[in-house]
Amino acid sequence: MYIFQAASTTKPGTGVLLKYKSVENFPRLPLEGSIDLTYRCNNDCLHCWVFKPDTDEVRSSELTTEEWQDIIRQARAMGTRDWGISGGEPLLRDDFEVLFNQIAAQSSFITVNTNATLITPAIARCLKKSGIVLVSLYGADAAVHDRVTRNAGSFDAALRGISYLGEAGARFQIQLVPMNENIRQWEEMKALAGRLSPRWRLGAPFLHLAASGDAAKNEQIRGQRLPFARLVELDPPHIPADDDTQGESSRARAEQPHTYRHCIDEKRSFHIDPGGGLSFCCLIKEGRLRYDLRKGSFREGWESFIPSLAMAEENHHIFGEACRTCGLKDECQTCPGLGFLENKGLKEPSPYLCSLAKGKDAYRLVWKSGHRRFFQIAGISIEFNSERAIEENTFSPALRAFEVDRPGTDRLSLEHFFTLPDVNEESLGKKVHGDAPWLIYQKGDSWTYAGFVDVENSRRIFQMGFFSGSYSSGRIYSDSDRRYRDGNLNSLALFPTDQIWLAHVLLRRQAFFVHSCGLVVDGNGLIFIGHSRAGKSTMAKLFGARAELLCDDRNILRKWPQGWRVHGTWSHGELSSVSPSSAPLSGLFFLEKSTHNELVRIQDPREVKKRLLPCLARPLAGPDWWEKIWILASDLAGNIPAYILRFNLSGSIVQTLIKLNSERRLANAIPALQEVTNG
Repeated sequence: MYIFQAASTTKPGTGVLLKYKSVENFPRLPLEGSIDLTYRCNNDCLHCWVFKPDTDEVRSSELTTEEWQDIIRQARAMGTRDWGISGGEPLLRDDFEVLFNQIAAQSSFITVNTNATLITPAIARCLKKSGIVLVSLYGADAAVHDRVTRNAGSFDAALRGISYLGEAGARFQIQLVPMNENIRQWEEMKALAGRLSPRWRLGAPFLHLAASGDAAKNEQIRGQRLPFARLVELDPPHIPADDDTQGESSRARAEQPHTYRHCIDEKRSFHIDPGGGLSFCCLIKEGRLRYDLRKGSFREGWESFIPSLAMAEENHHIFGEACRTCGLKDECQTCPGLGFLENKGLKEPSPYLCSLAKGKDAYRLVWKSGHRRFFQIAGISIEFNSERAIEENTFSPALRAFEVDRPGTDRLSLEHFFTLPDVNEESLGKKVHGDAPWLIYQKGDSWTYAGFVDVENSRRIFQMGFFSGSYSSGRIYSDSDRRYRDGNLNSLALFPTDQIWLAHVLLRRQAFFVHSCGLVVDGNGLIFIGHSRAGKSTMAKLFGARAELLCDDRNILRKWPQGWRVHGTWSHGELSSVSPSSAPLSGLFFLEKSTHNELVRIQDPREVKKRLLPCLARPLAGPDWWEKIWILASDLAGNIPAYILRFNLSGSIVQTLIKLNSERRLANAIPALQEVTNG
């Protein structure tokens, strides 16, 4: 039995990233579909941007059951397997169960958005087949909730529907929507959501203006919008994810400036409105940008109409000069869909969106200063991000020695959260390691590390790490922030040691950890190899100030185009005065404590590998690791002179090594050189 502890909240941007996939060279397929079955609703919420009354006229404008069924079949035939069903209130459709069951018959995942007021026991059992049901709540009591919905009794009806979902065993999540009308009882709303379900999320605090453009409705929505400072408190921007998105967006805009093309080319999703209008985004409400499925096929809309929008002349330079030249355009949320909703046009900037962009930019600067640091090891930059602020004592002195102001070109990233994600073990893939304290899973090109302890015949997970296939990015989730708050961290991943994941990173760069003491003597790197108690720290003490200590326990050997170098690490032993420096590797010394001092050259490269391999710090999982390491070790053994170093505590061997190094004799030493020093 495994115990995967669930987080009490789910916020946008903090969910588990299980898939790291590129869409490069991937066919443009309609894999994900969102459909609004109706814009009718039994509520009339203050902030709703698509509401239509439940009238015969509105009903007659919607697709019939048969039309929806035909469209669903066409989309499914082209590959759609993930569906989002929304409205309005989709349960107002008399044929909801018919359409839902048709979608559920051949789907991977379904999300249903509902206000829950119309859920019956029968519908709850039906919804059990969905991936998740999102239930929106607008207050902690009937007075506030019903003022927002403008529907007396809607709060009690929603709670009743939620109870039916629970009784049926349906997976659901509470969605809290903050606005000026309910923000005073926000804490009570969170408490209520926590009682109703172990999972809740923040529902769109940024309120869209009305799709109809109605001036009175827009004024009403503006009156419910929260100021940016309050939005940040409720839903802080996820800066690391934004940075990735910004990079992709900036590249797309550089190649296709100010057009719809970057919205379309890589998109694998579509949206269909109640009247059968197909487009690439639910925010797109311009008629000319929606394809009428009543007059043509889904295939034609997807394969011909939507791609044509990217090429149409009128869709080029859709933003005005003020937006195109703004220094905050990469921060701005003015996508074409939002821009049109704000202004019913795309030439003028939106004052509200401009204020959000300025606020976000200010927040970004403050966040990066308090939550991000850069470290560099063996030529590799590591970006450290944490949802908790970084304090002066967060990192150990040894780790702080590797801190740099800015990253280099070879860059990795780690991000830390302090509640465990809600994850089903079956979704993690194949288990490739199961010895305490780690469970390791591989799924496609991603890796999951789950740290555990045995508790009464079960395993309690206390930490989870999700890494991309190249280990270039990782998200680490811990069950509490106690260890982080204690400070003096000597691991960027908060693992017992960073070598668990860095060993994979190094191998891709022709490098590896070795149990050793690394010293720089007159510009040359000398590495003294051995396991615990072999004398690594002792050798550093014997040299003292006559050498620069890289690390007295684990160093990195890396093959660069110019040759092998030794690099220091923060994984130290007795001595914490480590260094991020490196030096050309001049010699390998395998330590043996003795009563006398003796330096013996090892002639046979096979003997060098035999002694070296047991001293490498290897990862916990990776079937091809040994094969690749064997090749690297062979290169090292054939190019770097190696010695058996027998020594006593007199320190006399140091002078011999310094002399040998200064005379540059290491690489040219005679095969059986023996230096014996009395004492």
